[in-house]
Amino acid sequence: MTPQNWLQFTIDWIGLPALALLAGLLLYRRWYREFPFFFCYVVGAELVGVARLLSARVLPGMYYRVYWISDTALAAFAFLATYELFFKRLFPGFYKTRLYRLLFPAAIIATILVALTALIGGHSSLLTLTSRIYEFMRATILLFFVALMLVMGRQWAKQEFGIAFGFALDVSMSLALIGIWSRSANRSPLLDRLAVIAYDLACLIWLYCFWSAPKGSGTTSSTPLSAENLHEAKKWEETLKDYIAQGKR
Repeated sequence: MTPQNWLQFTIDWIGLPALALLAGLLLYRRWYREFPFFFCYVVGAELVGVARLLSARVLPGMYYRVYWISDTALAAFAFLATYELFFKRLFPGFYKTRLYRLLFPAAIIATILVALTALIGGHSSLLTLTSRIYEFMRATILLFFVALMLVMGRQWAKQEFGIAFGFALDVSMSLALIGIWSRSANRSPLLDRLAVIAYDLACLIWLYCFWSAPKGSGTTSSTPLSAENLHEAKKWEETLKDYIAQGKR
């Protein structure tokens, strides 16, 4: 291959070794116990990457189908990892609400039903739509809870900050490109590469944050909140409930 082809290949697939190292690190330091959904996402992303690489090299005619099926599954796992970070770790009080506990099984059931419908009925556009919905939901959760953390003055652990920052970088670039593509008929190869580069950076950020963090430092500190912060958090919780309730009507 030419140097340009090698560079393109590196950009496209550098996330695979980074995710493999990250999965091994999560196992070795037993962080998979503290971040089970994120660990599932990392393993799933690695398997998806290998499947895409093999299909691109061995069965190029199947690459499109493999890509969108795996992209839907990956988007669902990314949503659940984001859900775990905020609902179960940083703001466990939200998890006591029945509505939020149902998000996990609802997301899994919805993904399975959509995938089966798309495969049996040949409606591949459903997979694309489902993936976009998950990205929008992930972006909404990231924006809402990062703002809530700023209001409450909560402290990030290095791993938690790395997970949130990596997902924010990935989903913001994806949504920005979707907006650009929807307004332009011509797709630029450079713009297509930006999403891949953003994801590569996210993988490297995750690897760095877990690699450099002291062993056993993943537990979120439970610093008592002031009465004012608790009252503000309750107001934000009610806002989120109303927002979700309106979306269900």
